[in-house]
Amino acid sequence: MTDTETDTTTGAAGELVRWGVLSSANIGVKAVIPAIQASRNGRLVAIGSRDLARAERVALRERGARAYGSYEGVLDDPEVDAVYIPLPNAQHLEWTVRALNAGKHVLCEKPLGLTADEARQMFDASEQSDKLLMEAFMYRFHPQIAWAREQVAAGRIGPVRLIRSAFVFDIRSSPDNIRLKAALGGGSLMDVGCYPLSLCRIFFEGAPVQAVALMTEPAGAEVEMGVSAALDFGEGRRALLDSSFELPWRQFAEIIGEQGRISIPLPFTPGRIEAVARVDVGDDAWEHRFPAVDQYQLQVEHFAERIQRGETPAITRADSLAQAEAIELIYAAAGYRWPR
Repeated sequence: MTDTETDTTTGAAGELVRWGVLSSANIGVKAVIPAIQASRNGRLVAIGSRDLARAERVALRERGARAYGSYEGVLDDPEVDAVYIPLPNAQHLEWTVRALNAGKHVLCEKPLGLTADEARQMFDASEQSDKLLMEAFMYRFHPQIAWAREQVAAGRIGPVRLIRSAFVFDIRSSPDNIRLKAALGGGSLMDVGCYPLSLCRIFFEGAPVQAVALMTEPAGAEVEMGVSAALDFGEGRRALLDSSFELPWRQFAEIIGEQGRISIPLPFTPGRIEAVARVDVGDDAWEHRFPAVDQYQLQVEHFAERIQRGETPAITRADSLAQAEAIELIYAAAGYRWPR
């Protein structure tokens, strides 16, 4: 394919999806833009930042992508088919709706909205514009998660009764971090606790019906710094999850069935190294190893493929609304006012 041919693609079947990115946030620059550039079905054509110089530095590295000193510039670019939005949580609703109304497909960082109502408004805009919207839970596209779900579906560990999962790290040394700002939709559950919550929901294939939760909210903090929650998924199925901005880095998932368990040491950010999952059933135990992959690349390739085919993405409206409602359930159980 020549440069001229790629310049005229529109995201139709068999053609490259042309991406724009709103903001020069680290997650976009360090993870998602490289994933787009390495993908088999997309390329970056535009990046917008409120700091034009930052956008120009990124564009210079990315094979001639156009730089804009505003987000509107990307949305107004007729050669952009889809946008990735890594903006602070409190800005997801506005810019997702604006992008959809501008005729762009949208891959928006998790959590999709601050509330279930915001997520609902975003999907309403998606349907009205006839453009796709997907919440960017990249971990869902790693082969270890698909494999673990296959083991559960095959009955390897019996019916799942308990899931334990956590994602924690310490950011107290970075008081200006956007995750700590109420006005930007910060909080440990919104930033990292949403991962264990999502994992529990997909393995139980449903939503929690009841929650018991505790929050850590130190004096002077704008947002909660830690969450511990017990969730009831009905029919004797329980989940325990933790998130924190005050504890040493750790993540894990343990899916426990009536006959055995699956342990995933790095379920959310395994990195581009070999991943491993362990299965224990009675006296037998074995490990399954997964070659190194870029789960961000798998995510953008999936979304681009669904754009090309005109098909619903794997993370659906119902999935994202259930996620948002579960976050609200946990906050309400802890007596935590949300949004701030």
